[in-house]
Amino acid sequence: MKKFSTAFCLAALLSTSLSAKNQWRIDSNEEWKAATSQASELKIENGLAQPQAKNAQFSSVIKSFDEKQKLDNIQFKQSAIWDNWEQIDDITPPGLGNAYVFLPVAPGDYYILAQPPKPKVKYPKGLDKKEKKAFLNKYYKENPDKKPIGGYHSWHSTDLKSWTHCGPISNSRWVTTAEYADGKFYIYYDEPNDQDPHLIIDTDLKDGKIGQEMGKVFDDPTHGSDIAAFRDEDGTFHLIYEDWSPINAQQNAWDSPLAGRVSSPDGIKGFTFGQHPNIIDHRTTPTGKKGTFKHGATKAVNGTGILEYEIHEPKQNAYGDYSMIKIGEDYHIFCDYDPADHSQKMKMGRFTGNDLNKEFTWSGSMGDGFHPDPSIGFAEGKFYAVMQQKTDFVSSGPWLDGLEVRAGADSNGDGKVDQWTDWQKIKESYTQKPGFARIVDVDPATLDCSSLPASQSFQFEFRTTSIHNKLKDQLIHPVLDRVEVNFK
Repeated sequence: MKKFSTAFCLAALLSTSLSAKNQWRIDSNEEWKAATSQASELKIENGLAQPQAKNAQFSSVIKSFDEKQKLDNIQFKQSAIWDNWEQIDDITPPGLGNAYVFLPVAPGDYYILAQPPKPKVKYPKGLDKKEKKAFLNKYYKENPDKKPIGGYHSWHSTDLKSWTHCGPISNSRWVTTAEYADGKFYIYYDEPNDQDPHLIIDTDLKDGKIGQEMGKVFDDPTHGSDIAAFRDEDGTFHLIYEDWSPINAQQNAWDSPLAGRVSSPDGIKGFTFGQHPNIIDHRTTPTGKKGTFKHGATKAVNGTGILEYEIHEPKQNAYGDYSMIKIGEDYHIFCDYDPADHSQKMKMGRFTGNDLNKEFTWSGSMGDGFHPDPSIGFAEGKFYAVMQQKTDFVSSGPWLDGLEVRAGADSNGDGKVDQWTDWQKIKESYTQKPGFARIVDVDPATLDCSSLPASQSFQFEFRTTSIHNKLKDQLIHPVLDRVEVNFK
């Protein structure tokens, strides 16, 4: 067990003047180490305060000033690593087909886009897959009223429990993602499958009518597509796409270690290959050799259906079928995760970052044994990762419960902190940003310190309790990223 350090001495007293922002900020690795007086079962590394056991504790140095100050509050931010997920029964209507798109437009205004359920057909015994397809086509020809209209349809709900079928929204069977802006729905689909993104703009997903076809919006030379569409706070649309150039996608669940990003001011024009750095890049070493693989849908584009890629070694992890959400300052990408070691089962993967122009960081996986094609969204006060499976995932948010904090002040000027707030359990809270389907605002985890007297010296402490996560079957820890001590 790690013991409290004995470094609490005159060196622990920091004499400084307030910054222009009236704030003591602890963020970098150096700032965390400089701010630490005592720590138990806590490791400071990579700019994070990381608990090493179920219970950990931290005491800051005493922060001293030349003149008395009034402490207002202290705000805490945890790491963007998001492990507190639970697997639940599917929240979508039963029987839907292909990859689902979850589009929460506003509180109480939720859409699922998917292929409609196929009619229940009694097949003759002994048919193989090809024969069943031929039988079904004949059935539709003889019973045209039974054949679903359109490729993708929409369903609407106000509570994620009851869903109303609204009708077709696309003739394409390859809808990959959707966004919302100013009363319009931006529905992106690949044409052909896994190739160039096309767009439909619709103003009403409940009328059963397909919106305006806008044609191809991104000419992607790398193949793969399966994009995530995301509209940021400045109104810019971003597409995150699979880049198949470094891998035999046919042998890797049609996914890739490489993902690119393109952007557009209006979601229609301006998506240009190579305009931004790659957002995911887990390529291994290129060999300089080329290989080929077959992709049936590509035959409509190049006449052969054969695609070329650069061979890399050793084998690579592959990701794809992206979905993205922004929570506060952090972006989160959810995706397929097909491990390089194919003895491992396929999972849902996650990446995170706070700058779209920098490569995102791997932040873990969840579940296994499925091809997820995830779609992430915030609804009814929780986050849902919807899959094309009989189960989905739910989370209360990136914040992990188990943080208690207190702050103290020196009431008589002797340099010792002798008046403290009570220990308080704090947490973040979340609300959907009005007008944005995939942005969630954060109300920071805040300790109110207004009860403390004005003083020249202050200190804060926190303690963490880790929780057991059933999905991971292990303890997960509240990891602290940043502390902001705010003065009036």
